[in-house]
Amino acid sequence: MFSVISKGDSLCPFCGCLLKKRDKRLRIHRLAGGETEWYQINRLKCSNDECGRLHNELPDCISPYKHYDAQLIEDVVDGVVSEEDVECEDYPCEQTMNHWKYWMRMNEDHIDGEMKSTADRLLDLGIGFVRSTDSLLKELRMKVSPGWLKIVNWFLYNAGGGLVPNSA
Repeated sequence: MFSVISKGDSLCPFCGCLLKKRDKRLRIHRLAGGETEWYQINRLKCSNDECGRLHNELPDCISPYKHYDAQLIEDVVDGVVSEEDVECEDYPCEQTMNHWKYWMRMNEDHIDGEMKSTADRLLDLGIGFVRSTDSLLKELRMKVSPGWLKIVNWFLYNAGGGLVPNSA
């Protein structure tokens, strides 16, 4: 079992107030081939009584709402790993891999919009940037591979956004 410990203070992505440790919980982390690891993760609560939201402090190897390794999901979405690979012969199954591909296709526009909106809010890039047809996600996938899904997760969830977990 692994414990996830953050080095700095965490802020609520919704209201910006300090998050305080509430408790810990176990979280499964599945790897290719069926191997599993368990993480003990912190659950944090917003210190703002009006917000009071709960947040899980996940390591970057775990995508929110997914049990399998973020890098494995990324590799399946990018076509690097398929159901024909011996390492992934049974775990994850073909249906799970197809679901991840569908999930990413259904979230592509949402990811791009969230990234543009957050970048504009932080950097004041202007409406032309936000309305641009250029895809930040496409650029990220071309320039940061492997590792783009971890960046997307970090960027979206820490800005108060997220992905639609079940698009099927």
